[in-house]
Amino acid sequence: MGRIFLQCLDFYRNFAIFNLQFAFYNSGLFGLGGKDGTVRCSGILAIYFCPFFGNNAGIVNTRSRQMFDTFVRDIKFNCDFSDAQYWGYFSICGLLMRYRDLFRSEQGLPPWAEFRRSGITEWIARKEARWPELEKRDFKDIMIDDAPYHPFDVFEINRALTPKGLVYGAGYGMYLKPTFFLARLAAVREVTDHTVYVAGREVVRDLFTAPAMLQGRCIFLRREPLKTLLWEKLSELTSGRASALEHAFLQFGFRPGQAIDQAVEQKLDAMAAIYCDVLLYHELAESMEDVPEWNDIVSLAGDRNAEHYVRAIKDLIADTSDFGPFRVIVEEKDRTALSLFIGLTEGHRKLLFPEIGAAYREFLSTGNWESLERTRKAGFARFQTKRETVLHLYNAGRDKGAFTEQLRKTMQGNGG
Repeated sequence: MGRIFLQCLDFYRNFAIFNLQFAFYNSGLFGLGGKDGTVRCSGILAIYFCPFFGNNAGIVNTRSRQMFDTFVRDIKFNCDFSDAQYWGYFSICGLLMRYRDLFRSEQGLPPWAEFRRSGITEWIARKEARWPELEKRDFKDIMIDDAPYHPFDVFEINRALTPKGLVYGAGYGMYLKPTFFLARLAAVREVTDHTVYVAGREVVRDLFTAPAMLQGRCIFLRREPLKTLLWEKLSELTSGRASALEHAFLQFGFRPGQAIDQAVEQKLDAMAAIYCDVLLYHELAESMEDVPEWNDIVSLAGDRNAEHYVRAIKDLIADTSDFGPFRVIVEEKDRTALSLFIGLTEGHRKLLFPEIGAAYREFLSTGNWESLERTRKAGFARFQTKRETVLHLYNAGRDKGAFTEQLRKTMQGNGG
């Protein structure tokens, strides 16, 4: 595991034209999210980005800067519009954590960076002050080289952006929140009839983030949210729990409460490389095992708990599929990937697949990979049955209330 991601990192390191660190807000390079809410392209950033917009490649001019400003501003508007529409779906704690991560991203800060409380307080106030007006608006088309693109047309948008060294992602996250991001392109390649984009430094994003996303035949792997996830898990680590996640970190030489330095950051990159392949195989399997009705089922779930339940069924089918990461991990006998995979199986996925924990503990004692494979196959069969049950409820009638009620009863009988 990790081969594909490491190849992407090699590509990224050699992609010199984008070997530029961004600073947001207070710098003169890029005014995204500044005090006046504007987006500006100037200085060094203009030299790196603006020539890619317009016909005069290599020439920085006012028109190319304006085109880039408009392009980024439209994406940021859609991010802000989505946030204004969906902020209430998050718990107070969840919203504050997402604010923190988005603030760091827009400031160009790593996930472990400290910042002034007053700075983020003012930033939140400015962001929320725009919501009443944004709630009356709608999504904007994305303008690239004077051509408009629908904001969810990721295939065509990335056809236009890939030669410019950028990657754009759009889709629907938890609670069906529209989600968008723009990043420097670290790498792009074809894998099993899918185009896989690896996002490097992110330029624009909304409150929701996921380390990986499938949209049609496009798969997006995002380095920054993945690194943030791993750092948060490392920060929460306590000694003596003997969890799968602790085993994974220990294999890289991490210890609870460890301070960040360059060596730790390099280890996080190496760990991210391994887990990135886990995510890739998950997204590929999700595509292979796709059921067309499932997105509609998610929208009809009725409440937060039910949505988590039906999403978990889909995720677990992908995880345990013959196309998925669990089979690849067992086939390659990759202990580190196994510990990460099981340690990051959380929420409803962990609740619906308790036997994976028991199988892992047995594996630590016996080293028996065959037992893990039997657990995978048995889990896949069981999750398929759960999916068929939900599909039966869905197809029995299109009345949302009746479907939601029957789904809740099914969940109660299945530990949901």
